[in-house]
This record gives sequence, C-alpha cells and structure tokens, in this order.
Amino acid sequence: MASRSYGQHCALAKSLDLVGDRWSLLIVRDLLDGPKRYGDLLAGLKPIATDMLAGRLRDLEKHGLVRKRSLPKPATGSVYELTDDGRALEDVVNAFARWGRHLLETREPRDAVRPEWLARAVRAFVREDRSGPDTVVRLVTPEGATTMRIGRHSVDTVDDDTAVDVTLTGDVDVLAAAMDPGRVPALVADGKLNIDGDPRAVRRLAKVFAPPRVRA
Repeated sequence: MASRSYGQHCALAKSLDLVGDRWSLLIVRDLLDGPKRYGDLLAGLKPIATDMLAGRLRDLEKHGLVRKRSLPKPATGSVYELTDDGRALEDVVNAFARWGRHLLETREPRDAVRPEWLARAVRAFVREDRSGPDTVVRLVTPEGATTMRIGRHSVDTVDDDTAVDVTLTGDVDVLAAAMDPGRVPALVADGKLNIDGDPRAVRRLAKVFAPPRVRA
C-alpha cells in the first residue's frame, strides 16, 4: 500500500495509489524508451529535483514497476528499467497523450522540449488499423531530431543514419499538429511545416495517424 492511499477498493484508486504521484508516470514514460542511468533520468526530467526523483524511483521499485540493474563489465554503474508490470503502463501513458493532444497546440515559453517526447506522441497518435509498408519518418525541431519506423504492428525509434522516407521539419507544436492530417495543408501553406520525401511515402504517412478526438 502506498504511503498516501486513497483507501478505496477500486481498481482506479488502487492504481493511482501506485502511479498517481507527481512525476511517476513521466518516469515511466522515459523508461519506456529503454533502461536509463539515474543521471540521464535526472537530465531528461528537468526540472525535477534529485530528491524527488530518488523518492519516486524508490516507490516504483517498492511496488514492482521499476528495478535497478548493475551494468555488466566493463561498463560501470547501474541503470533503472521497467518490469513487465511497468511496461504494461504504456497503454495508460498513450491514453493520457491522446486525451491531452489538443494541449500541444500552444507552448509556454518555459516549457521544456525533447525530441523523444514527439516520438511518444507518434506512438500514441497512430491508427491501430494502419496498413501498408513500413514508413521511416524523421521529425526535426530546433531542439533536435528523432527518427521513427512506423510499421503495421509497431512504432520504433531507429538510428539517425537509417534511410528516411519522409522528413518533417518545424517547431515542436507544429509537428504535433501535423499528426492531424487535416491540418497539414494549412501548416505547409503558412510556411510553418516543411515536408521532404517520396510523395508516395508522404501519402502513406498521412493515412497512419488517427484524427484527434472531437471535443465538445
């Protein structure tokens, strides 16, 4: 039982007992990309305080969602990684991303940006019923770039030297908006979004993203 429990015999309440604290799901989000050293987590989750990160990792370890593993020699140190229960939270993380999709339309000046967060958005926003051949897309922002392979059954981050079918370039809020195919023509016309690549791949890419939910 978490130290701060809702005290309700409800699956949602008991889940929030474990991952409802501030920063917990963001730690899970970053570890979904693979094991990370403590220092890498601290840098990626900035402005989290080091004592807050240490405390959240202890809680997640205690409840069997994260484990700490020593690196094999000749490497030194240790990494944190998700357990099977922790990785099962990916659907939860993606559901939150889809729910808050419209919140990416504007960016506060002090908001941090990391290219890998756009990769998470790609994973959350693709259609489950997508079809056709794999498409490799590179998302380029002023803060950096990430390259993804979108297949019928998976979406994977790949090395930057992988051959790319389509490159999308723009600010992070523009690239997030471009995951709604209906907005792409206006973004291109306004000069906010640049698309470079095989026209057939561009058309394929437009079909893999699900439209955002209709808001009342």
